[in-house]
Amino acid sequence: MPALRTVRTALAATGLKARLACGVSAGLMLAAFAWPVDGGPALAPRHAPAAPPPPDETALRRPLFDPGRRPWTARGPRDILDGDPPRPVLVVRGILLDGPTARALIDDGSGSRAWLARGEGRGDWRVAEVASDRVTVIQGERRYVATFLGPAATLRPVGARPMAEVGPALRR
Repeated sequence: MPALRTVRTALAATGLKARLACGVSAGLMLAAFAWPVDGGPALAPRHAPAAPPPPDETALRRPLFDPGRRPWTARGPRDILDGDPPRPVLVVRGILLDGPTARALIDDGSGSRAWLARGEGRGDWRVAEVASDRVTVIQGERRYVATFLGPAATLRPVGARPMAEVGPALRR
């Protein structure tokens, strides 16, 4: 048994304190594994998941997060969902005063460039007056003034109803 002899000579080289410390730590390690542990309150037994409720088409109701929601109907105009149409912006690019005739070059974003005299226009707006530094445009019963090389005049959207036609609940 030469292997046992080498173990004895190796242990003889260590001191008594080192062997006792190793033995005590091994004993504590075995005690830690054997000690009973209280895991706290017992866990509730797992049950099978409940069956899903029958479909009641709740997700198809509008508005979705309103507690008093009601079924959606296809009644009423859908144009309210489109939002406001873009407002035409008029920019005076030039004013031509030639004797009694006065014309204005107005850019409305359509790409069409033409000198417009009093009474002429595009869409639902018309030129009402051309002065040396400004152009007055009329749309329905409203007047807008666009100054030459100044800020643009923003008109009402095309097809927008006048305030007289809008009910009092929708006025701001």
